[in-house]
Amino acid sequence: MKAVHIVLRVLVLGILVLLLINPYVRHRSSVVEQSVVVLAHDNSASIVLGGDSSFFKKDYQTKLNGFREALSEDFQVHEYLFGQEVREFDTLDFADQLTDLSSMMRSVERRYYKRNVGAVLLFTDGIYNRGLDPMLLVGKMAFPIHTVVLGDTLTHPDLAVKDLHYNKKVSLGASFPLRVTVGAVDCAGQKAALSISVDGRVVARQDLSINTNRYSKEVDFMLEADTKGVRQIDIEVGGLPEETQRINNVKRIFVEVQDQQFKVLCIADAPHPDLGALKSVLNDDCVMDFVFGHDEIPDLAGYQLLLLHQAPSRRTDMDALFNQLEHNKKIPMLVVVGDATEIEALGKLQQAIRLHRMSAGTLLDVKAVVNTAFGTFTLGDQLREKVGKFPPLAMPYLEIEPLLGHDDLLLQEVLGVKSGQPLMTFVKGDRKMAFLFGTNVWRWRLYNYYQEKNSAVFDELFSKTLKYLMLNADDGLSVFAKEEYFTNERVVLSAEVRNPSNELITEPDINIQIVNKKTGETYEYVFAKREHDYELNAGALPEGVYTYRAQIDMNGRTLSASGSFTVVALGIEAQQLTADMAMLRNLSTTTHGSCYTVDQLPQLLEGLRNDPRITSVEHHETRFDDLIHTRWLLIVAIALAAIDWLLRKMFGTD
Repeated sequence: MKAVHIVLRVLVLGILVLLLINPYVRHRSSVVEQSVVVLAHDNSASIVLGGDSSFFKKDYQTKLNGFREALSEDFQVHEYLFGQEVREFDTLDFADQLTDLSSMMRSVERRYYKRNVGAVLLFTDGIYNRGLDPMLLVGKMAFPIHTVVLGDTLTHPDLAVKDLHYNKKVSLGASFPLRVTVGAVDCAGQKAALSISVDGRVVARQDLSINTNRYSKEVDFMLEADTKGVRQIDIEVGGLPEETQRINNVKRIFVEVQDQQFKVLCIADAPHPDLGALKSVLNDDCVMDFVFGHDEIPDLAGYQLLLLHQAPSRRTDMDALFNQLEHNKKIPMLVVVGDATEIEALGKLQQAIRLHRMSAGTLLDVKAVVNTAFGTFTLGDQLREKVGKFPPLAMPYLEIEPLLGHDDLLLQEVLGVKSGQPLMTFVKGDRKMAFLFGTNVWRWRLYNYYQEKNSAVFDELFSKTLKYLMLNADDGLSVFAKEEYFTNERVVLSAEVRNPSNELITEPDINIQIVNKKTGETYEYVFAKREHDYELNAGALPEGVYTYRAQIDMNGRTLSASGSFTVVALGIEAQQLTADMAMLRNLSTTTHGSCYTVDQLPQLLEGLRNDPRITSVEHHETRFDDLIHTRWLLIVAIALAAIDWLLRKMFGTD
């Protein structure tokens, strides 16, 4: 019995010593990952606008559903639809009015990074009108893409109004330009007529001689804004009797003629690309006047906003500028601080922020980080997500010391380090002021357009900034709407209400009336309340120009806000109706996939079944854990000690 006691005690002591030393224990495990087949289907309208529209609306749906069922029997399938956005496969109705192939490819790459993807099946006509060229992204794809060509693969003689450039709002009595881009396919040697009608009356016409089968021409017109109100302008190209598809021959736009304008004065050290980028954000009912260098500074009384771009500088008439600001104490200011800014002179013009130049001539590359605590106005989700990816600004090496209450919209990031210092801030004082500590925002707009084929994020950032600054200080109600919506898009507006302490509140109800200026039809709504602001989803509205007037009752006062927006019919999917088979073949070949037609779906299914690349993958994982975390070892030690104690109680101690 004594030997048993010794063995038990040695084991307990050994386990305790082992736990105290706490060595690492290696664990090896394996996981089997099944292969995934991703099916991405184009849901855009261009597929059913060609010659095979009846087939794709009826018989094709049955054929596709049979293929999906057979595919699911053999593989783990993840299905998506894409067009205006990428989403889970729900209803295939070919209703999307935009196609963004690059967004779909990025989504697949992001969702299945380092996943066991056997193949991607891309059902599309290859026509895209948003985002990047898909061929620029195929190098990042780590799995084969098999394409299935949809839509009409035959070319037909076709005329189209491809693109329009015009001002949505113009001043009464002014002439305004309209640029029309006309395209033609397989129409060499033909003649066409381009006509412009205003409110049903033809005001301009031009004959076109088409000299190539891939024809494109820009035609400029000058129209007169001679009557106040909304003008309906129809652009039509025609003249080919053998043309089978005429849906893309006509476009309709609306232009609002106004006799009221807002004025912005820009005082700058010198001409700069930033000024063009900021001017592009202003509505067409806003006029921006410029003062450069030694130019005389005009009376500020007629302006609603003062923009200082790298001013005051050494060439600015400081006395004149100081006197004008003294006589116009309420005019809001947007100050863009750059290398040419005279910091001491700027300090004399305002008492909101004190700046100290740390090193003359030194410029920092500073990236923007959206401040999540910003509350002066609401920010869209895309703005919050994408501003951080914009190129850096050129910022002088400054020490920034706010002297008044401020709200930082953007914070600084230098060499990957977030400093917490403001890059763009709003100051709460007697005069509304915003400061941007850096130049070259034109690169932001260019980058935004390169990535998205539009500048919506840039425009939202600065249009909301300018609108907030120009908003009457006595108003506590602000309504935010896009300038333009599409007929298939929900018209969504947001609103904010502030109390006399400039705090966001959501107690009062906001009533809004939206009026179609062409037809006079009126829509009345009540905004829905959110945590800090309001939102209205008015649904899809018919094309036209709309005005809105929102109103609240607060503390015995009636506050209102008004504005306008345009709803346009989206015909971009009709601009090209022939499937781009060459691009789809190239896409498949580059990723070691194959290109198929709809009639070859059985061959595609058989090829997937025999593809050796679609197979399960076993992952081996090795990890090291502290021995002290092994609970069963401690339980064994306690059990052995208990047995030793029990034996001594039963048989006595030796």
